[in-house]
Amino acid sequence: MPVVNLETLAKDLRKTPPVARSVCLATLALTFYAASRPWPRAMQLVYKYELVFEQYEVWRLVTNFFLGSTSPQLIFQVAMLYQAADALESGPYRNRSCDLAWQMFFACIGILGATRPFKASIHLDALIACLSYLASATAPPGSTTSFMGFFTLPLSNLPYLLIFLGLLKGGPWGAGIAVAGALVGFAWFHLIWKGLFATKTFGSTHPPGILAEYGRAPGWLRDAFGERRQPTNGGGLKKGGNVGQGVKLNVGGGGCCGSSAAALCG
Repeated sequence: MPVVNLETLAKDLRKTPPVARSVCLATLALTFYAASRPWPRAMQLVYKYELVFEQYEVWRLVTNFFLGSTSPQLIFQVAMLYQAADALESGPYRNRSCDLAWQMFFACIGILGATRPFKASIHLDALIACLSYLASATAPPGSTTSFMGFFTLPLSNLPYLLIFLGLLKGGPWGAGIAVAGALVGFAWFHLIWKGLFATKTFGSTHPPGILAEYGRAPGWLRDAFGERRQPTNGGGLKKGGNVGQGVKLNVGGGGCCGSSAAALCG
């Protein structure tokens, strides 16, 4: 069984951007908590419309987004979640983690609505598909990703791969969950950033999405992240920056939560 070097893990965690670190740690913590006594604990954390809006168990609105598989598939889920969030925080949301967190909050609300026909109780896969779509849409043209070290594909094709994997894992229902998450990512990109045609044609000098100004985090959240307000071209991109600047995505590769999750679950 692999040995976890706690000192190295702590250093890696400190270097990880705050949103990527938070969502990965929350997923690991809640999944391990639920796995220790699956029936009573998992049932307290999943999303149920009636329990949330009739019995006011509002914590379920948050916890259901961070419940992963109790099988080795958790390694893949955490690695994908980390890589997508880290790609966004290292690229278009560099020094704008508060904006990413603020916009992700509304994206999660959108996911709850988009997946309502499927009556899903856990939305981690939809969130991964959403973030992966946004990472691929804001990446520079020609960006690629290495999938688990086995093959490389264009980053723009990553959402379609996630839909295919959802089909393999859960049939049409699983594919539908991934499609719903990708559609929310599509709306996020177009409303906060800009239209796909405008991005490829005009680049970062073109006006951002119509809701870009509303995507800027409020002062209290900015203070919590310790980030000061700066002029942006929308979606957390600093003026003079480029969409997808610095994006790197190596699915299943190294990084804090990629290797550490494997060690913890090994």
